Amino acid sequence: MTQSACVISQLSLEINHTHLFSDLTLQLGFKQASALIGRNGQGKSLLMALLAQQKLTLAYQGEIQWHCPHAYLPQLNRLTGQSIADALNITELADCFSRIENGDATTDDFAQVDGCWHLPQQWQVMLESAQLPTDLNFPLQHLSEGQTTKLALCRLFQLKDHYLLLDEPSNHLDHASRQWLIEQIAQHPAGCLLISHDRALLQHVQHIFALNEHGLQHYGGNYANYLQQQQAQMQALQRRVEHDKRDVKQMKQQQHETLMKAEKRKQAGNKIRRSGSQAKILLDFKKEQAQHSVASLGKQLDKQLQHSMHNLQNHQQQLEKIKAQRFELQFSRATQQGEILRLNQIRLAQLNIEPIHFALAAGEKIQLSGANGVGKSTLLKLIQAKSKPMQGELYLAVEALYLDQNFSFLAQDQSALENLMRLCAETAELEYRRLLGQLRLRGDKALLPLHCLSGGEQLKVALLAISQLSAKIQLLLLDEPENHLDIESRSLLAEAIRAYPGSVILVSHDKSFVEECGIEQNYSICQGQVR
Repeated sequence: MTQSACVISQLSLEINHTHLFSDLTLQLGFKQASALIGRNGQGKSLLMALLAQQKLTLAYQGEIQWHCPHAYLPQLNRLTGQSIADALNITELADCFSRIENGDATTDDFAQVDGCWHLPQQWQVMLESAQLPTDLNFPLQHLSEGQTTKLALCRLFQLKDHYLLLDEPSNHLDHASRQWLIEQIAQHPAGCLLISHDRALLQHVQHIFALNEHGLQHYGGNYANYLQQQQAQMQALQRRVEHDKRDVKQMKQQQHETLMKAEKRKQAGNKIRRSGSQAKILLDFKKEQAQHSVASLGKQLDKQLQHSMHNLQNHQQQLEKIKAQRFELQFSRATQQGEILRLNQIRLAQLNIEPIHFALAAGEKIQLSGANGVGKSTLLKLIQAKSKPMQGELYLAVEALYLDQNFSFLAQDQSALENLMRLCAETAELEYRRLLGQLRLRGDKALLPLHCLSGGEQLKVALLAISQLSAKIQLLLLDEPENHLDIESRSLLAEAIRAYPGSVILVSHDKSFVEECGIEQNYSICQGQVR
């Protein structure tokens, strides 16, 4: 029997009088990789933060029992300090080794590193395997988002005896880095629980816990196994709905036939009464018996009908919650023709790369790819701001919108509804309410400050805003927009990108997402060469 790293019993969490989840019970197996999946806004990150004892100020009920040490990687703000040594939490030891190497060591330095002589080599091997700078004094501010994520993961993977809680660990990682992550998870001896919407990563776990409106369901195996089981559940639920519909139809038909038979008996009794062939007292007795029998049968049929209709309604609601959300973004047609963007021999500040040179036509969609740290995000920011590059020329003929991971064009202290009204007041508030409802941002959620929503829910607001601004914005600069999105919402975003009539430059390391977007052209920045 597998040893449990953590046992969670009857765990419930309520925020703003809304139950995010109730009575969750699960065991996390030691030396196993498990995944926590679910739609955006279900409370996955809050659940993991509770497990990591990071959100103990929240009023939760239930019990969390750890049987081993654990470490946590949050979605955001993953590193602290100024240097790589600070981020790895090894500054003091690294300084001791540095003084020893330079001949400036004290006896305290030698005492401090006693038993740790293997660590410098271990640090270098780990950083090299992650393709990170091996200089422990390297400034964190010069790292890309992908490099920052890998460094945070390096810090955790050093803790061999710790069970790891990883919230979307593959965000920002290029293909090679995602393969590195998969290998590190497989080699980590204590096991881990990860939140992820990365289908490739989910193929390498042994257990999946799916969090939804009905609670937490456990599926043995990887994501492909989960999909098979979920599809079987969906089909079974659809069969139950069809069965319930037949039951309701049969009950109504039976009720109608019973009433018709009773009416025929009533008419026959009236005919006998008019003929005078039977005594009136006998006819009255038969009439009273018939009425009593019809009333009793009618109540029974009504009860059966109500039960069947209740089952039908309940199963239909479950099916609606399981089904993928669908909604249409209405974009204005692009008016610009010809070339809209040209980069001529561009050099990026602080990056030692070759000049970048390419052009983009109206309506053209391309993927901008390259390893972590080559300057993809820097290039998008340069285009959006129409800034003068360190070297070269930049020509942009249309308005561009840069959608970063923080959705900077949205105000975090405003609600979804307030943001939309501010950005595009031409649309009526009632219509915005309807559109938000289609994205499952209904009722009070549409009125909460944006920072209270999940990353995926904020993306939906940004996506809706873009659809309203599409007459003004004809170039979208999308910097890994699929990060933080559940798998269903990624498909929704991909459909919107495919339907968008303007031009798109998309940075993404998710091959299947790029294919869903319908983008076939790829410009790869590799050692400064765009090809």
